[in-house]
Amino acid sequence: MVLVASTLGCVLVACGGTASTTTTRTSSASAKVSRTNTSSTTTTTTDALSTLVSTTQSGVVRIQTSTCDSSEIGTGFLIGPRLVATVEHVVDSAVSITLKQNGRVVGIGTVVGEDPTRDVALLRTSAPLRGHIFQLASRAPRLGETVAALGFPFGLPLTVTQGSVSGLDRTIPIDGIERQDLVQTDAPINPGNSGGPLVSVDTGEVIGLVDLGTTQANGIGFAVSALVASPLIAAWQAAPQVVAPANCSATTSSPTTTSPTTTSPTSSIATYNGSAFSIDYPTGWVIEAAEQQHSWGTDTTIVSPTDQNTLLRVDVSANTTAASALAAAQPVISELSNEPGYQKIALTNDTVDGFPGVYWEFLVDQGGVLLHKVDEFFIDSGNDDGVAVLTQAPADAYAADSSAFAAIRQTLTMN
Repeated sequence: MVLVASTLGCVLVACGGTASTTTTRTSSASAKVSRTNTSSTTTTTTDALSTLVSTTQSGVVRIQTSTCDSSEIGTGFLIGPRLVATVEHVVDSAVSITLKQNGRVVGIGTVVGEDPTRDVALLRTSAPLRGHIFQLASRAPRLGETVAALGFPFGLPLTVTQGSVSGLDRTIPIDGIERQDLVQTDAPINPGNSGGPLVSVDTGEVIGLVDLGTTQANGIGFAVSALVASPLIAAWQAAPQVVAPANCSATTSSPTTTSPTTTSPTSSIATYNGSAFSIDYPTGWVIEAAEQQHSWGTDTTIVSPTDQNTLLRVDVSANTTAASALAAAQPVISELSNEPGYQKIALTNDTVDGFPGVYWEFLVDQGGVLLHKVDEFFIDSGNDDGVAVLTQAPADAYAADSSAFAAIRQTLTMN
């Protein structure tokens, strides 16, 4: 699949969006770490931290990437002998990915899964690596929980900083997309820490993947929650989605004009204007149903002309009596959760067209095809309509278009 470019790209990359806090990615080059021991409690915590670091540091991997015009340093960590977890922006547009441990090259990385929307990536190594195998936490972090960030800030050797979980479920606008469920920490993080593990000092579990620091405040950083990253990584382990290295010759050659693919979201968009809502969709896609009446409401389905499994669908249920978006979604969730191959990736609160809603992402086998779906539910309080907007594609192709699909869903406007 070919991802979005120019026209729809305006929707994807923060067209005029601003945020109250300026955030910076934390990938590459001199950190100052200060320690203070002021009590017996601090001494005990320091002992626990020292034990944790000695046990886990062998599993932290330095990631060096080369792109068409620069090089970057980030961090990853072993979740298997040949699997390294990190954040997507560390390996975005990489021509080559070199992996180091203890200052020496130990392998080459290949991206086998990436999600730019949630900033998670999985690398497969060219050879098995020795070191501690980290475990992603299957629980939510606790507010005030003591944590340590391990990584390579500013390209320095392995560095450990300590802090606590200072906030939960943060939503931060990044590149025009509302990133949700971030873990806030006061552990110092800097460029080069990106992708490193944010580890619970008490349990040794990874509760987050270090992601962002701020430029306007001290003591505030963010990490992708392990609860967000874990199902994505599990899906890529089950069905790897290899990402080809960036092609530098394509970026430096004279621009050419080609017809966009109609399989996936493209840079050319059209708009469906119905009686209940409007929404953008890729030019060339086929409107199979336009607010078709059913006993429960209306269905609008817009399908790729070359792949019937790649589609956009909007369902509207008039005069819903559900007390909340989750209550409205629950019957569908309960039904599909019993289908073959069902695997929940995310089920979180959301906002759609200004209304409180629910974001549901999952894998399911339908008709012998493993599909990756995102369904967003909300209730239009103006007329009590229950609304669901769905995007789906085969599981081995969805990640490449996840940002494009997210942008399309955000164009939904109720009339």
